Amino acid sequence: WGSDEKGLFNILCFSPPAHLKAINLSYADKYGVTLFKAFEKEFHKGITLRAAKFTLGMKLKPYETVAKLIKDACKGIGTDELQLTSCLLRYHKIMPEVRTAYQELYGKSMKEAVEREEGGDLGKLYMQILSE
Repeated sequence: WGSDEKGLFNILCFSPPAHLKAINLSYADKYGVTLFKAFEKEFHKGITLRAAKFTLGMKLKPYETVAKLIKDACKGIGTDELQLTSCLLRYHKIMPEVRTAYQELYGKSMKEAVEREEGGDLGKLYMQILSE
């Protein structure tokens, strides 16, 4: 039985954001939960769930999704420098919107959070990216 994972991922990857937003709204109206929650039930945990939620997030809420990635890179003991650097470089063109989303989601400045995590030359580079 189970899900047609390939079919779901084809829809996620090839549907334009407006189409996925309409699907998400229709699904929520019909079943009372968003696609994000449905995926959690369907895929349980692991890489498949993370990939599905990331792809859906980037289509429906890209700024919030990147803000969450940055928060995740900075949480706990030690910084995931690869994830943080990848996010800052890959998404530098949308950083103003991501900073706003981070502030709204977490009630604090993303720039200050990153600054606390990293010093030295790499920290200076991060601050330069976040200041643009």
